[in-house]
Parts: sequence; structure tokens; C-alpha cells
Amino acid sequence: ILTIMQKFQLKKRKGDFMEQWHQKLHNNTTPDDIFICEAYLSFLRSDGNLSAFYDHLGAQGITRERLQTFERPIIQEPVFFPSIKHGLINEFE
Repeated sequence: ILTIMQKFQLKKRKGDFMEQWHQKLHNNTTPDDIFICEAYLSFLRSDGNLSAFYDHLGAQGITRERLQTFERPIIQEPVFFPSIKHGLINEFE
């Protein structure tokens, strides 16, 4: 994820979704990360609809509260960047 962030000049801003997910991946990768990635792809494909993100996670039994309880919690919601949407989808697929 760090490579993708660098490629698209998504600076490591402390506390944003990508940085928090990167820290989680770096410190404690789990099978949940596959579902987080799929949910992020749903978010991108829906032009930034947060319901698409949380609906996908919910279908996998992952709640907002669960995201916040990881050793490296994911507290922030993803941010939509329309100009790099397709590039991000390509990279995460």
C-alpha cells in the first residue's frame, strides 16, 4: 500500500484512512485486510459512496467498531480522489 500511496502522491498524512490501513498492514496483517481491500474497491467503483464501503465490510462481519479495535486501528473513513480513481482500482485489483 505504501508503494501505491507513493505512486499516486498520497502523502502519509498521520491519521488518514490510507495511512492507518498501511500501519495495520505493516504491523498486523490479517485475513480482514482482504475484505478491507474489497470494500475500498467498492468505495472507489461507487464514486466514493461510503455506504458501499461499509456494506461490503458488514457482509463480511466487519463493523466500524471492529476496524477501531485493531492493534493499529482504522478510525478514519476513506477519501475519494476522482482524478486517480481508475489508477487506484487498477493497483488494488
